[in-house]
Amino acid sequence: MLEIQQISIRDQVALKLRHEIFTGELAIGQQIRQETIASRYQVSRMPVREAFLMLETEGFIQILPNKRVLVLGMSKKVLTDHFDTRILIETETTLQASRKATDYTVLKHILRQSETLHETDDRQRYAKLNDEFHREIWRMADNAALQSTCAYLWRGITSLSLLYFSEAMKRSIDDHKQLLAAMIDRDEEKISRLVKEHIISTRDAIISHFEKLYSESSH
Repeated sequence: MLEIQQISIRDQVALKLRHEIFTGELAIGQQIRQETIASRYQVSRMPVREAFLMLETEGFIQILPNKRVLVLGMSKKVLTDHFDTRILIETETTLQASRKATDYTVLKHILRQSETLHETDDRQRYAKLNDEFHREIWRMADNAALQSTCAYLWRGITSLSLLYFSEAMKRSIDDHKQLLAAMIDRDEEKISRLVKEHIISTRDAIISHFEKLYSESSH
């Protein structure tokens, strides 16, 4: 059974802010204020302040004196560090899942659902299925420390890509098919290679996106 997840107001605000930074609605170099965001999203200042702290940790913003916040976008180094860490953690998690797994029914079901969405280009729905696919692998690894670390890394930057890059959806489905087959075969060399390639493709798409935003913001 798939886990039902609740998202806090803080996380909802952080998600909206990431979206606005990612799309350029909040421009790189722009200054924003806590009260402005609280009013825009119709929430109290506390979850906005907490969301700002999250996004500063992730590298999207810098908190300045007098409750001002500077939009940084996302540096290439922060992105590279983030995805390099994901490669290390998720490779080990997927290997452990493959070693321990006896039943791949849930992953197969999610993959079948995903394939039906390819022609519709329903990226919102696929982003949810993609999230479920990865979380099921984390669960199968049966390692609480790895699962919580994967979830932490997944929360911010990673989940953005499928919503904005149409080509990422088909590539992701193909990657999942190959990865599932490798896990069933317990082909650890192939699993390691596929996880690395899957994460690098996401990294490169997001780096390219922000480099374009930086270029546009400088003109």
